[in-house]
Amino acid sequence: MTIEKLQKNQRKMHAKIYQCAQEQGMIKENFWEPICDGVPDIEGYLSSNPKIMWLLKEPYDDFTVKGKPKGGGWPLTTHLRKSKIWQDEAMWKLMIQITYAIHNDLNWKDLDYISDNPEMKKELSKIAYINLSKMPYDTVSSDAHLWECYQIWKDILLEQIQLYTPDIIIFGNTFKFFKEDLQITEKPIRTVSGQWNTDAYKKNNTILIDAYHPSRKGGEDGSSDYVTSVVKAVRKFL
Repeated sequence: MTIEKLQKNQRKMHAKIYQCAQEQGMIKENFWEPICDGVPDIEGYLSSNPKIMWLLKEPYDDFTVKGKPKGGGWPLTTHLRKSKIWQDEAMWKLMIQITYAIHNDLNWKDLDYISDNPEMKKELSKIAYINLSKMPYDTVSSDAHLWECYQIWKDILLEQIQLYTPDIIIFGNTFKFFKEDLQITEKPIRTVSGQWNTDAYKKNNTILIDAYHPSRKGGEDGSSDYVTSVVKAVRKFL
Protein backbone atom coordinates (compact mmCIF):
# COMPACT_ATOMS: atom_id res chain seq x y z
CA MET A 1 0.00 0.00 0.00
CA THR A 2 1.24 3.48 -0.83
CA ILE A 3 1.65 6.27 1.71
CA GLU A 4 -1.07 8.32 0.03
CA LYS A 5 -3.56 5.45 -0.03
CA LEU A 6 -3.07 4.60 3.63
CA GLN A 7 -3.37 8.28 4.59
CA LYS A 8 -6.66 8.46 2.71
CA ASN A 9 -7.95 5.22 4.22
CA GLN A 10 -6.96 6.31 7.72
CA ARG A 11 -8.98 9.51 7.30
CA LYS A 12 -11.93 7.37 6.23
CA MET A 13 -11.41 5.16 9.27
CA HIS A 14 -11.51 8.17 11.60
CA ALA A 15 -14.80 9.19 9.98
CA LYS A 16 -16.16 5.68 10.61
CA ILE A 17 -15.13 5.90 14.26
CA TYR A 18 -17.11 9.12 14.65
CA GLN A 19 -20.06 7.64 12.78
CA CYS A 20 -20.12 4.57 15.04
CA ALA A 21 -19.94 6.73 18.17
CA GLN A 22 -22.76 8.89 16.81
CA GLU A 23 -24.95 5.88 16.01
CA GLN A 24 -24.36 4.48 19.49
CA GLY A 25 -25.43 7.77 21.08
CA MET A 26 -21.97 8.21 22.63
CA ILE A 27 -21.15 11.71 21.45
CA LYS A 28 -22.26 14.48 23.76
CA GLU A 29 -21.56 18.03 22.63
CA ASN A 30 -18.67 19.66 24.51
CA PHE A 31 -18.44 16.64 26.78
CA TRP A 32 -17.51 13.32 25.16
CA GLU A 33 -16.11 12.55 21.71
CA PRO A 34 -14.01 9.73 20.23
CA ILE A 35 -10.22 9.74 20.43
CA CYS A 36 -9.20 8.42 17.01
CA ASP A 37 -6.21 6.09 16.78
CA GLY A 38 -4.06 4.60 14.03
CA VAL A 39 -0.60 5.34 12.63
CA PRO A 40 1.06 8.70 13.43
CA ASP A 41 3.88 8.43 10.85
CA ILE A 42 2.50 6.45 7.94
CA GLU A 43 5.70 6.65 5.89
CA GLY A 44 7.71 5.41 8.89
CA TYR A 45 5.24 2.62 9.55
CA LEU A 46 5.20 1.35 5.98
CA SER A 47 8.99 1.35 5.83
CA SER A 48 9.32 -0.49 9.17
CA ASN A 49 10.43 -4.09 9.13
CA PRO A 50 8.51 -5.62 10.74
CA LYS A 51 5.38 -3.45 10.91
CA ILE A 52 4.16 -3.47 14.52
CA MET A 53 0.68 -2.82 15.91
CA TRP A 54 0.00 -2.31 19.62
CA LEU A 55 -3.59 -3.16 20.57
CA LEU A 56 -4.39 -1.77 24.01
CA LYS A 57 -7.55 -1.00 25.98
CA GLU A 58 -8.89 2.55 25.87
CA PRO A 59 -7.71 6.15 26.01
CA TYR A 60 -8.37 8.58 28.81
CA ASP A 61 -8.62 12.33 28.95
CA ASP A 62 -10.17 14.75 31.44
CA PHE A 63 -12.72 14.13 34.19
CA THR A 64 -15.83 15.93 35.38
CA VAL A 65 -16.10 17.25 38.93
CA LYS A 66 -17.92 14.00 39.78
CA GLY A 67 -15.02 11.90 38.54
CA LYS A 68 -16.66 10.77 35.30
CA PRO A 69 -14.48 10.64 32.18
CA LYS A 70 -15.02 13.35 29.59
CA GLY A 71 -13.13 14.98 26.75
CA GLY A 72 -11.98 13.39 23.51
CA GLY A 73 -12.21 14.96 20.10
CA TRP A 74 -8.45 14.84 19.53
CA PRO A 75 -6.42 12.29 17.54
CA LEU A 76 -3.89 9.97 19.13
CA THR A 77 -2.14 9.95 15.77
CA THR A 78 -1.10 13.56 16.39
CA HIS A 79 -0.47 13.14 20.12
CA LEU A 80 2.03 10.33 19.59
CA ARG A 81 4.19 12.52 17.37
CA LYS A 82 5.04 14.86 20.26
CA SER A 83 8.74 14.63 21.00
CA LYS A 84 8.40 14.48 24.80
CA ILE A 85 5.35 12.23 25.14
CA TRP A 86 7.56 9.32 26.19
CA GLN A 87 8.31 11.19 29.44
CA ASP A 88 4.63 11.28 30.47
CA GLU A 89 4.15 7.63 31.49
CA ALA A 90 6.23 4.51 32.04
CA MET A 91 3.95 2.76 29.53
CA TRP A 92 5.35 4.76 26.61
CA LYS A 93 8.93 3.97 27.64
CA LEU A 94 8.28 0.22 27.66
CA MET A 95 6.54 0.35 24.30
CA ILE A 96 9.52 2.24 22.87
CA GLN A 97 11.99 -0.26 24.36
CA ILE A 98 10.13 -3.27 22.99
CA THR A 99 9.52 -1.82 19.54
CA TYR A 100 13.08 -0.56 19.20
CA ALA A 101 14.49 -3.91 20.39
CA ILE A 102 12.43 -5.78 17.79
CA HIS A 103 13.33 -3.41 14.96
CA ASN A 104 17.04 -3.49 15.80
CA ASP A 105 17.39 -7.11 17.01
CA LEU A 106 18.52 -6.03 20.47
CA ASN A 107 18.11 -7.41 23.97
CA TRP A 108 17.09 -5.30 26.97
CA LYS A 109 20.66 -5.06 28.27
CA ASP A 110 21.76 -3.60 24.93
CA LEU A 111 19.24 -0.74 24.95
CA ASP A 112 20.29 2.86 25.55
CA TYR A 113 18.43 5.21 27.81
CA ILE A 114 15.77 6.83 25.65
CA SER A 115 16.98 10.31 26.64
CA ASP A 116 20.44 9.42 25.27
CA ASN A 117 19.26 8.02 21.95
CA PRO A 118 16.88 10.30 19.99
CA GLU A 119 16.19 7.57 17.43
CA MET A 120 14.35 5.50 20.05
CA LYS A 121 11.72 8.22 20.55
CA LYS A 122 10.59 7.86 16.95
CA GLU A 123 9.28 4.34 17.58
CA LEU A 124 5.96 5.63 18.97
CA SER A 125 5.29 7.39 15.66
CA LYS A 126 6.10 4.34 13.51
CA ILE A 127 3.64 1.92 15.14
CA ALA A 128 -0.06 1.36 14.59
CA TYR A 129 -1.53 2.29 17.98
CA ILE A 130 -5.05 0.91 18.37
CA ASN A 131 -7.39 1.02 21.36
CA LEU A 132 -10.17 -1.50 21.88
CA SER A 133 -12.49 1.38 22.81
CA LYS A 134 -12.34 4.75 21.12
CA MET A 135 -13.97 6.79 23.90
CA PRO A 136 -12.31 8.47 26.91
CA TYR A 137 -12.36 6.38 30.05
CA ASP A 138 -10.60 5.87 33.37
CA THR A 139 -7.10 4.45 33.87
CA VAL A 140 -8.55 1.11 35.05
CA SER A 141 -11.03 -0.88 32.94
CA SER A 142 -12.95 -3.95 34.05
CA ASP A 143 -13.26 -6.94 31.74
CA ALA A 144 -17.05 -6.62 31.81
CA HIS A 145 -16.82 -3.04 30.55
CA LEU A 146 -14.25 -3.98 27.88
CA TRP A 147 -16.40 -6.83 26.59
CA GLU A 148 -19.20 -4.30 26.07
CA CYS A 149 -16.77 -1.98 24.29
CA TYR A 150 -15.50 -4.80 22.09
CA GLN A 151 -19.02 -5.62 20.89
CA ILE A 152 -19.53 -1.97 19.94
CA TRP A 153 -16.22 -1.49 18.16
CA LYS A 154 -15.52 -5.04 16.91
CA ASP A 155 -16.19 -4.43 13.21
CA ILE A 156 -14.00 -1.33 13.18
CA LEU A 157 -11.23 -3.06 15.13
CA LEU A 158 -11.10 -6.01 12.75
CA GLU A 159 -11.15 -3.59 9.82
CA GLN A 160 -8.22 -1.68 11.36
CA ILE A 161 -6.19 -4.88 11.57
CA GLN A 162 -6.96 -5.55 7.92
CA LEU A 163 -6.22 -1.93 6.91
CA TYR A 164 -2.78 -1.71 8.53
CA THR A 165 -1.75 -5.34 7.80
CA PRO A 166 0.80 -5.50 10.63
CA ASP A 167 3.46 -8.20 10.73
CA ILE A 168 3.21 -8.27 14.54
CA ILE A 169 0.31 -7.40 16.86
CA ILE A 170 1.19 -6.93 20.52
CA PHE A 171 -1.99 -7.24 22.58
CA GLY A 172 -1.78 -5.49 25.96
CA ASN A 173 -4.09 -7.81 27.94
CA THR A 174 -6.64 -7.58 25.11
CA PHE A 175 -6.01 -10.81 23.19
CA LYS A 176 -8.87 -12.64 24.94
CA PHE A 177 -11.41 -10.30 23.34
CA PHE A 178 -10.15 -11.01 19.80
CA LYS A 179 -9.21 -14.68 20.05
CA GLU A 180 -12.48 -16.16 18.80
CA ASP A 181 -12.99 -13.68 15.96
CA LEU A 182 -9.39 -14.17 14.81
CA GLN A 183 -10.07 -17.93 14.85
CA ILE A 184 -7.12 -18.82 17.05
CA THR A 185 -7.46 -22.45 18.11
CA GLU A 186 -3.88 -23.71 18.40
CA LYS A 187 -1.89 -23.70 21.61
CA PRO A 188 0.54 -20.84 22.08
CA ILE A 189 4.27 -20.92 22.48
CA ARG A 190 4.97 -19.51 25.94
CA THR A 191 7.94 -17.40 26.95
CA VAL A 192 8.74 -16.85 30.62
CA SER A 193 11.02 -14.15 31.95
CA GLY A 194 10.92 -13.52 35.68
CA GLN A 195 7.31 -13.00 36.72
CA TRP A 196 6.02 -12.34 33.18
CA ASN A 197 4.50 -14.97 30.89
CA THR A 198 3.97 -14.03 27.25
CA ASP A 199 2.21 -16.24 24.69
CA ALA A 200 2.90 -16.16 20.96
CA TYR A 201 0.77 -17.36 18.04
CA LYS A 202 1.03 -17.09 14.28
CA LYS A 203 -1.97 -16.64 12.00
CA ASN A 204 -1.77 -15.98 8.26
CA ASN A 205 1.83 -14.71 8.52
CA THR A 206 0.97 -12.34 11.39
CA ILE A 207 2.64 -12.87 14.77
CA LEU A 208 0.17 -12.39 17.62
CA ILE A 209 1.59 -11.64 21.06
CA ASP A 210 -0.64 -12.11 24.11
CA ALA A 211 1.19 -9.92 26.64
CA TYR A 212 0.42 -8.05 29.82
CA HIS A 213 -0.51 -4.40 29.47
CA PRO A 214 2.64 -2.22 29.40
CA SER A 215 1.45 0.11 32.17
CA ARG A 216 3.12 -0.09 35.59
CA LYS A 217 5.65 -2.77 34.64
CA GLY A 218 8.72 -1.25 36.22
CA GLY A 219 9.52 1.74 34.05
CA GLU A 220 12.60 2.21 31.91
CA ASP A 221 15.08 0.88 34.48
CA GLY A 222 13.01 -1.92 35.99
CA SER A 223 11.44 -3.34 32.86
CA SER A 224 13.96 -6.05 32.03
CA ASP A 225 11.74 -9.11 32.51
CA TYR A 226 8.67 -7.60 30.87
CA VAL A 227 10.53 -6.32 27.82
CA THR A 228 12.51 -9.56 27.53
CA SER A 229 9.40 -11.75 27.67
CA VAL A 230 7.69 -9.86 24.83
CA VAL A 231 10.79 -9.63 22.62
CA LYS A 232 11.60 -13.32 23.08
CA ALA A 233 7.99 -14.25 22.29
CA VAL A 234 8.22 -12.32 19.00
CA ARG A 235 11.47 -14.08 18.12
CA LYS A 236 9.80 -17.48 18.40
CA PHE A 237 8.28 -16.77 14.99
CA LEU A 238 10.20 -13.82 13.57
